[in-house]
Amino acid sequence: MTEKKPAFNINRLNSLIKKYSARARTEEPNVADLTALLIHSSLLYDATTEMADTAMQRVRSRNVDFNEFRVNLVEEMVTTIGLKYPDGFGRMRRLRMTLFDLFRRHHRVSLEQLVGKPKKDVRIYLENLEGMRTYAVSRMMLLGFEVALVPIDQTTVDMLVHYEVLPEDMKPSALTELFAKKFKSDRARQMHFALVAATDAFHTSGRAEEARIKREATKKPRGAAATSAEHAKTHPKPTAKPRAKTSAKTSTKPKVKAKPKAKATARSR
Repeated sequence: MTEKKPAFNINRLNSLIKKYSARARTEEPNVADLTALLIHSSLLYDATTEMADTAMQRVRSRNVDFNEFRVNLVEEMVTTIGLKYPDGFGRMRRLRMTLFDLFRRHHRVSLEQLVGKPKKDVRIYLENLEGMRTYAVSRMMLLGFEVALVPIDQTTVDMLVHYEVLPEDMKPSALTELFAKKFKSDRARQMHFALVAATDAFHTSGRAEEARIKREATKKPRGAAATSAEHAKTHPKPTAKPRAKTSAKTSTKPKVKAKPKAKATARSR
């Protein structure tokens, strides 16, 4: 039997964590308010800490509370966080869905009702909120409820592939579940802050954008696009045969002789 290759290189991962732990945060400033933690986590995926912190400050300064932020139009929310924010429109559309779902359930934008509940129930609740990304769920479970889920976004995966921690691209959610089986909550917390610092540096160096462009270029189409592409390969369109030009000599139509014009008579003049 061939020996199964490890899903990730633990030695390279430990070196990366050790390198970036010195410059990483050790606490999350928004953890005291679960709704603030949700919003900040939604801002952080595939972005830098500086971007998320700045956007969070703008959300707080331009709204009385998070309920006022909820009732903004998506375009207004994008203006608040910054027009150049990565995937700003899609990000705010999903966050607005989440905040509205919260309000529909409890008639207020709050997550206080989750405090003291079983952690399994909390995770199910968060996963079933409209628009919630796996990254935000994992980060809330780790920092708000001390569950060993390391939040992983696509940029983190790209960074780990770059540093050869991962042999190839994989789904962020799959890597989160893999790390959950390997590490306890204290270690997961340290890993999260170190990986965020490493990803920030990856963004700043321009490598994150390079990796994104490379990934997009090699991405296989999915769903209807994949079906259409496969159909095009297996059912090529027939090429139209060029029409044969008919020359004047081979034309079968008889030429119609033009009638001679009648000469004008003296009377008609």
